[in-house]
Amino acid sequence: MIKNHIKIAWRNLLKNKGNSTINILGLALGMSIALIIGLWINSEIKYDRFYSKTDRITQVYTLDTFEGKSHTWGSTPAILGPILKQEHPEIEEVVRTADVNHLLHDGEKRFKASGTVSDPGFFKLFDFPFLAGNPENALNKPDAIVLTESFAKKLFGHTDVIGRTLSIEKFASMTVQGVIEDIPRNSTFHDNDFFCSWDFLKTAGWTFNDSWTSYNHQTYALLKEGSSLSATNQNIANLVKNHTNNQVKASIYLYPASRWHLYDKSENGKMVAGNIITLRMFALIGLFILLIACINFINLSTAGAERRAKEVGVRKVVGAPKKTLIQQFLLESFLTTGLAGIIAWLLTMIGLPFFNSLINSNISIGDQPFVFWGLLITVIGIATLGAGTYPAFVLSAFEPIRSLKGNLLSPKGNFKPRKILVTLQFTVSICLGICTIIIGQQIHYGQNRASGYDQKNLVYTALEGGLGKNYEIVRHELIQQGIASSVVKSAGRITSYNSNSWGYYWPNAQPEDYDVTFNTMSTDAGFTQTMGIKLLAGRDIDIYAHPSDSNAVLLNEAAVKRMKLTNPLGTSIIEGKGTIYETTWNVVGIIADFILQSPYQDIEPMMVKGPASYFSHIHIRLNTANSLLSNMDQLQAILKKYNPDYPVDIHFADEAYALKFKQQKRTATLTALFSGLAIFIACLGLFGLVSFATIQRQKEIGIRKVLGASVAAIAAMLSKDFLKLVVLAIVVASPIAWWIMHQWLQDFVYRIDIQWWTFFFAGALAILIALFTVSTLAIKAARANPVDSLRDE
Repeated sequence: MIKNHIKIAWRNLLKNKGNSTINILGLALGMSIALIIGLWINSEIKYDRFYSKTDRITQVYTLDTFEGKSHTWGSTPAILGPILKQEHPEIEEVVRTADVNHLLHDGEKRFKASGTVSDPGFFKLFDFPFLAGNPENALNKPDAIVLTESFAKKLFGHTDVIGRTLSIEKFASMTVQGVIEDIPRNSTFHDNDFFCSWDFLKTAGWTFNDSWTSYNHQTYALLKEGSSLSATNQNIANLVKNHTNNQVKASIYLYPASRWHLYDKSENGKMVAGNIITLRMFALIGLFILLIACINFINLSTAGAERRAKEVGVRKVVGAPKKTLIQQFLLESFLTTGLAGIIAWLLTMIGLPFFNSLINSNISIGDQPFVFWGLLITVIGIATLGAGTYPAFVLSAFEPIRSLKGNLLSPKGNFKPRKILVTLQFTVSICLGICTIIIGQQIHYGQNRASGYDQKNLVYTALEGGLGKNYEIVRHELIQQGIASSVVKSAGRITSYNSNSWGYYWPNAQPEDYDVTFNTMSTDAGFTQTMGIKLLAGRDIDIYAHPSDSNAVLLNEAAVKRMKLTNPLGTSIIEGKGTIYETTWNVVGIIADFILQSPYQDIEPMMVKGPASYFSHIHIRLNTANSLLSNMDQLQAILKKYNPDYPVDIHFADEAYALKFKQQKRTATLTALFSGLAIFIACLGLFGLVSFATIQRQKEIGIRKVLGASVAAIAAMLSKDFLKLVVLAIVVASPIAWWIMHQWLQDFVYRIDIQWWTFFFAGALAILIALFTVSTLAIKAARANPVDSLRDE
């Protein structure tokens, strides 16, 4: 019986090649998209969840209130870690970490590398597989270092390097005590090349203090088995207050590793959003596209029912039970979905590299074989049952007498469920299209917002190695040789947030003003000239012309407004009043607001301070009298001359600023891609339905042509019913898309107003695409010779 069913199913598949091709291609595309999105989501869900003790690993977060709003962040004071472990027995291990970037060399090869400095118990929490060495004592010495497999090969050429020595910069000789496998991309530490002991920081010249307000490190805690996270959080909440006599109001809590990546954004002090929003959005997109493909299958199967009506009638007359007919049609569905599944597998293999390039990932089927095959089998099962059951029951329910007469359906194919499904298809597709347009508009809006500084011809490089001691010489040569018009060193880059601080007093400040948070940056001289920031009042900081400027400060417009200063120049601002760190800053200038963080958020109060003990970058304003190529060649030569041990690494400010739009652009690109594929799949189905409709109505078309109907009139007759469904889909999709995008835009302070023409444009585009799809077949049918369709009448 089954063998006979398979033969019949295969014959029907070959007999209706056009219908079969559309079905298989549409399903394969829908399945492939669902599979790729499924693999991506699974990879993201497993972020930081592959450690053996993931369920007990936490990060210490800080919670505090500023200006009536709760804020939370993942950095803590260095003093916290040892005290936390000592006072709370429910915590098994505590490790502090700090991210570092240094030049590592073995005497010959030199490479810039990213690493993490940590307490000895690091690998007790994060148990990356060791290729060599013992994780229990890998970081128990001040000169201990652990390398990743790829970096060990890069530096030494192989991984048999236990006991080998290498140098970090010129101030530390390290001994390799371990080599670990390369860290997976879905790990917090995936960018690391090495790990070394916490004591290395002292060797590197880092200074530590016992301040409870110096949030420069991360602290991780491993709970003991059986310990309650909520109970522990209650116990540790007031630890900082207790150790500071309630002078520091911040509290702390443990945040589980399972939520680090998915819930990485806070709202009023609670981590409730983040990457999970994006994953949910694309999970729905994947399901909707699969639904569109399944709707195609349902529609084309039921649309072709009349062709098989007599077959069903004959089978019923000779005694075939309904159960047998259902089995036959379900087997045909499974054959179609099975073939689609095979093609989907191939499309997934082809599409994954492209998808990885879009999201900067390395997802592969080989890394998730069980997940992939489980998803594929599930998708085939859903498609078979979801898309095959309905046609099977419809076809098997035909009445034998009506089936044999051949008048099963009306000439116009007035099948309401099919119309509903077509409308649903285009509703989803148009909704995705509208969302894509609005996301693109929001990105464009942010890109067009004035940054507040001149990005063109502005470059920066890290102040490291020989550049530190040779800075004055380098600065002098760059200006003297005409390569740069101005040069400035700073603590941080102009293109990104560096640090913030609070606890300032100024004349007429109120007690609540102590909580005002300021973004801070330090500089030496020529800050506004080099950055191209407008100086609104006063003067720039210039330590060369004004030695007292070591305590000078520039305020931006947002700071002046928040501090309610009517005559800000000359104002004295006290930082850390009443503490050993008390410092007085004198306002010498007011600068225009500029974007330091997100182009979509408000500009926060900012202080640009005089020279600090630490500078991290040099910013260089290139001389526009020279060509860019000439400037860059000479700049690289000078940097290499005075810093020969380091690779020259120059960044353009405009390129760095463009990275602020990276996440939104990725979302827009993926949405555009998937909406385009959704429309394509929907049009495939529409093409198939129009094909069936023209076959059903070919005699009617022939009679109309004989009676004088024009090609245009016949094409319009065949097209109007389908175009009505598309128009209905536009009406349904518009308010849904508006609501989705309205909610999405609430995350942005600076955002567009959704315009009516967006919906008009998307709707018009959908109508044009549908009209092109329908008219192609409609015109062909209208031009056919009526003799061919009426010769048997």
